[in-house]
Amino acid sequence: MKKGTIAAAAAAVALSGAAGAHEFACEKTIEGEVVHVVEAYPATLHIKVVVTNTHPTDASTALSVRDDLLARLGVKITPETPFTLQVGQSAELDATLTIRSEAECFRLSRAQACASSFEDAFQVLFDGGVAQCAARLICMRDDRRDGKE
Repeated sequence: MKKGTIAAAAAAVALSGAAGAHEFACEKTIEGEVVHVVEAYPATLHIKVVVTNTHPTDASTALSVRDDLLARLGVKITPETPFTLQVGQSAELDATLTIRSEAECFRLSRAQACASSFEDAFQVLFDGGVAQCAARLICMRDDRRDGKE
């Protein structure tokens, strides 16, 4: 009976994989970089995520996208989901974030990690799973407040 249960579970996994024939990859950048250093404040940052359909033969549909940090800050990611990409096709998702001060940057970094930088993961959810990518933002001290330029 145990072998039968394992076989049934394996069949269910195999069938669910066949039903979810979609695949995505993503790349997230801040100001065109995977690691971006903020040296002066305020800083307006352009965040770009490129989502690509990597399935070899089928179109793929992104059911939703998620970036918890940007959502918490009220930053809207465009275009909205759901969207479908043909084989090899990519979509650019864009957002803009303004960090007004060194203190705000460090608050953001502490929300994600115990250091002066953070990785906020972007996720694209589709019927076959989740693709995830991240960019790192490094917050530098603002020496201008001490009279140093």
